[in-house]
Amino acid sequence: MNYTFELKELQATQIVCLHHQGDMSLIPDTIGKLTQWAGPKGLLASPDNKLIAIYQQEEKGMSTDIGLMISQEIEGEGEIAKGILPGGLYAIGHFEIGIKDIPAAWSLMYTLPSKYQCKPCQGKPFEIYQSSPDQHPEGKCKIDICVPVQMIDLSLIEKKAISLLAECDTLMLASVTEGGYPRPVPMGKMKAEGLSQIWFSTGTFSDKTLQFQQNPKAGVCFMKGGDSVVLTGKMEIVSDMETKQALWSEWMFAHFPGGVTDPSYCILKFTSEEATYWIDNEFVKAKL
Repeated sequence: MNYTFELKELQATQIVCLHHQGDMSLIPDTIGKLTQWAGPKGLLASPDNKLIAIYQQEEKGMSTDIGLMISQEIEGEGEIAKGILPGGLYAIGHFEIGIKDIPAAWSLMYTLPSKYQCKPCQGKPFEIYQSSPDQHPEGKCKIDICVPVQMIDLSLIEKKAISLLAECDTLMLASVTEGGYPRPVPMGKMKAEGLSQIWFSTGTFSDKTLQFQQNPKAGVCFMKGGDSVVLTGKMEIVSDMETKQALWSEWMFAHFPGGVTDPSYCILKFTSEEATYWIDNEFVKAKL
């Protein structure tokens, strides 16, 4: 899918529009009514006066206002209403796609904001039609999909994620097998420094240790209640005596009878690079 994405503050804009309720396949008829009214008034002559579709959920179902963004003062007539397209922060996707791909583009627009630490909020999403399929050699249209959003307090989300990690003694740790598949296993957490670094103890010759020797890419996830965190990053195999001694516990004799000096005992040190949070029903992705 050919698109670009941005977050942008939009200014409030004057519009004239026709309200459409019911069969969405009849929207072209509504567009025709609006353009027949706007044409004689010279409103279609300016390239700045873009055709738009504004969506809202009502008790009777989804409704659409088919409108025209206008820069000049003009009054509505009859079914043609004058209004204001609200300003504010919007997630905007600039798409060059076929008509059949528009539903997928809308779905994408409700996923992308999480990568930019924002989320859809109250307000009316809308499309701006930059060109029609008959103007494109491949029959595609150029549209901007605009979704009102608000920024998420990432520092608060991270603080809650760190608290969640502190409450979780067992985490899921994933290595990559020789065949390229993820291999998740439950692991006891030995120590953590925020979300940036997590230590585990394991066997020097365990499958995961051997896999991390070949491929240091790793994933860690943990959850409690309805909250969860997924971390991806790199794993380091630590065998220096100072670290092994610092993280040693008496219960580990059952696994490593030779104690701290047992050659089969080592430490895995995970360093996070990216995080995906689902905290308090907020879905956020962030670099670490």
